[in-house]
Amino acid sequence: MSGAVKDDGARWFCVGDDVTRASAEAAIRGALVAQRDRLAEVHVDIISDCDWPADVRGTVRLAERRLAKNRRRSTSLTLDPRIDEDFDIALVLAPFTIGCDGYSGDGRLIWDVNDTGTSTAFALTPAEELAVRSAITKVGSGADGLMLLSEYHLGQRAFGYGVVGATAPDAEPWQPPDGWRAYERTVRLGSGSDLWDEASSAVLSWGVKTRSGFAVDPPLEEGRSAREGERSWLVARVGPLRVREPVEVVATVATSRRAALAYGTLEGHPVSGEEAFIVSRDDDGNVSLTLRSLTRAGRNLRGALFPPTLIAQRVYRRRYLRALRRSGRQATFPMLPPD
Repeated sequence: MSGAVKDDGARWFCVGDDVTRASAEAAIRGALVAQRDRLAEVHVDIISDCDWPADVRGTVRLAERRLAKNRRRSTSLTLDPRIDEDFDIALVLAPFTIGCDGYSGDGRLIWDVNDTGTSTAFALTPAEELAVRSAITKVGSGADGLMLLSEYHLGQRAFGYGVVGATAPDAEPWQPPDGWRAYERTVRLGSGSDLWDEASSAVLSWGVKTRSGFAVDPPLEEGRSAREGERSWLVARVGPLRVREPVEVVATVATSRRAALAYGTLEGHPVSGEEAFIVSRDDDGNVSLTLRSLTRAGRNLRGALFPPTLIAQRVYRRRYLRALRRSGRQATFPMLPPD
C-alpha cells in the first residue's frame, strides 16, 4: 500500500540554486516518482505565480474541475498517489505551482516543492537518491545538482529590496524611507525583571515568529540567539498554502534596555521588505514590544496575489503583538483593539 514502505536511511535533499530549469523539473518529478510507494497523500495548490505552460494547461483545467466538485473554497487539491490520474496531476503541475507537498502514511512530510519549483525538499532513501540523480543526468546536467539540505545555503540569493537595515531597530524614533508600506506599533507586555529576561531572550531567538505559528529552518540550537548575517527559511501555513520564505537577519540589538531582531527578505520571498521586533524597558521597569515593517510586492508575486498576502500579514501582525504576552508572570491581557 502506498505510504507504508519504510524510509530506512532517508535523508533530506534539495535542488541547488544554480541548476538549470530542466534539471530542477527533472529532480522534482524524479523524486515524486521515486517516492511514490512511500507517499500516502499529495496536496497541490492550483495557483502559479507565472503563466502555466501551454503543455500543462489541460491538466490545470482537470484539476480545477476536481476542485469545483469539492464544493468548498480552497485552492489546494488533495490527491491519492495510488490512483494514476491523481499521480499524473501531481507529476505535471508540481514544477509550476506555488505549493505542493507529499506525506507518508504516518503523516510525515517527505516531499515538498514551492514557488514554481524554486524551493524543494525531499526525504530520500539511498535508492531514491540514486533514482533522482539519474533523472537529473538524463537531461544532461550533473548529478550534484541534488544536494543535502543540511549543506544547502541561501548565499546565492540576493536581497529582494534595496533599503537593507531601514527598520533601524536600535533607533528611536523611527523614520521609515519613502515609497514603502511602513508599519509601526508598540504594545506593553508588563513589568519586572523576569518578564524582561524572558521577552528579550525570546525576541533574539525568533520567539515572536515561532510563537505566532512559524517554524525556522534550520532551527536555532537551544539557548542560542540569532546572529546578524544568518540566513533561514521561515515556514508558515497561510490558509491552505504552505509558504517557505527565505530571509536574512540584518540586525540584532542586545543591551540592558533594548533587545531586537530585524530580518530582510531574499529573492524568492512572496513579498519584499524588512521586519523588526524590538523589546524595550523604561526606567520604571515597564516592558514593551514594538513591531516595525516595510513591505512591497515581491518580484515573483503577481499583482492579484498581493492583496491576500497583505491580509495574511495583518493576521500575523496581531499574533506577533500578542506572542510575548504569553511569557512571564503577566500572561493575561485584554484583546488588542483593531489595527
